[in-house]
Amino acid sequence: MKFKKVEISIILVVLIVISGITLAFNYSPTQNESLSIHENKSEKSYQILQQWELPKDLVEISGISWLGNQKIACVQDEEGIIYIYNLKTAKIEKTIEFGDKDDFEAITIFNENAYALRSDGTIFEVKNYNNSDFKTRKYDTFMEGKNNTESLALDVKNNRLLMAAKDRDPFSKKSKGIYAFNLETKKLQKKPVYHLNFEDEIFDKVRKKKIKKTFSPSEIAVHPQTQEIYVLEGKKPKLLILNPDGSPKRLIELDKEEFRQPEGMTFAPNGDLYISNEGKKENATILKVALK
Repeated sequence: MKFKKVEISIILVVLIVISGITLAFNYSPTQNESLSIHENKSEKSYQILQQWELPKDLVEISGISWLGNQKIACVQDEEGIIYIYNLKTAKIEKTIEFGDKDDFEAITIFNENAYALRSDGTIFEVKNYNNSDFKTRKYDTFMEGKNNTESLALDVKNNRLLMAAKDRDPFSKKSKGIYAFNLETKKLQKKPVYHLNFEDEIFDKVRKKKIKKTFSPSEIAVHPQTQEIYVLEGKKPKLLILNPDGSPKRLIELDKEEFRQPEGMTFAPNGDLYISNEGKKENATILKVALK
């Protein structure tokens, strides 16, 4: 049987297409290629720019606050001690014992004063914390141990500290309030200045059935330039960003391998974001994070 040239060309094209399909099905990427494909499919919303592994004294690090000159004030949840950590030298350069052993969960610095938060909602003011003659005073709030407060943020613009219950909100089951501690009156206001409403659509992808809350704040920080409110969760690592008026803007899920137990957060004046992670079998860390 004789074939015309056109018919032979068509047959060749069909054979080439079939061969290509067969190769595609049999192709097995190398390990590096597989990793690259996976990363492209699950691109993260953030980038870790730098990491510091902390010494054993800070394995239980629970709160951080920017001091300036590449220094950060830290507390850990077993000692009434402020640790001054130097990012340049990667060392603790000073310790300040302001209280007894206790469960301290957050710290913030305002001018010459330090404010440390105990998990039952008590605020410790350490006046002139960096001097040898510093004085410590305690302020009780309506928060209790069952509320488990771990967040304390400085809101300079409004001369107040912001805090929220990690567990049960003292007044609501359907939402969680962010409350303001007035730095002039030294009182925690009962009316929340912001609400985390769990019915909001921003919580849709993390909402689960038969639970009363979907977000457990481990820290709060106010962005120094945008005035946005950043709320961190450590249990199932997430970062919630609120607009200055308190409306939800963005919810970012954090990789558990990178953020093992994020409990501290602070901003440098230029907007650089730092998040600390408590250590367990591994060292505790401070991460410099950029959002995409």
